[in-house]
Amino acid sequence: MRSGVKPLSILLALLMSQAAQAKVYFEVGTGLGSFKGADSFFQTSVSSKQGFSGSFSAYFPVTRTSRLAHLDLGFQSRLTSATSSTGSSLGMGSANLGLRVEFWRFYLGGGYSPISFSSTNGSGLLGLHPYPSKSSYFAEGGAIWKVIPEFQIVAALSLEYGLGSGASSPAPLTEYGLRFRFPLNPTEGSTSSGVEFDGFRYPFGLMR
Repeated sequence: MRSGVKPLSILLALLMSQAAQAKVYFEVGTGLGSFKGADSFFQTSVSSKQGFSGSFSAYFPVTRTSRLAHLDLGFQSRLTSATSSTGSSLGMGSANLGLRVEFWRFYLGGGYSPISFSSTNGSGLLGLHPYPSKSSYFAEGGAIWKVIPEFQIVAALSLEYGLGSGASSPAPLTEYGLRFRFPLNPTEGSTSSGVEFDGFRYPFGLMR
């Protein structure tokens, strides 16, 4: 447990340092989470393969954002609900170290969570607790609509796999939905022409 918490605390300290330099962007998201092969993870039969999924992320660029493609490093958490065969509420959570490569209006990324969280059968997302010797990793991609400099909308698809003794479970958890991104002080370090954005009427700059 401590070995997983220490890297997360170091990353949070880095994020706070970067926040002072106004380079961080935050994301909150909501969507659907679809489980496959999750019976082993929850130690019960999962009848509802579909559930609610929510996420929170904080990233900062580690290469120059003025380039065609740039790298972002950060923290990403995810909570997903499901239902057992008896109708009880189930929940899964993860706290990931993430890396993204962003180019134009798209990004690809992935990450690893040294800690996975599971709920006691029937307690749902409110009963999450650390899952012993269980970790997870994810891969994701998305399209970005830069509405205004301070607000962006992201259509995202993410696959998360559980790791531990025996077979992977879930294998995978598929999340698809919308995320809302809030860059801090987007004019920081911009060129004289200002920050590039698409406008609020139509995506990808058709009209502003």
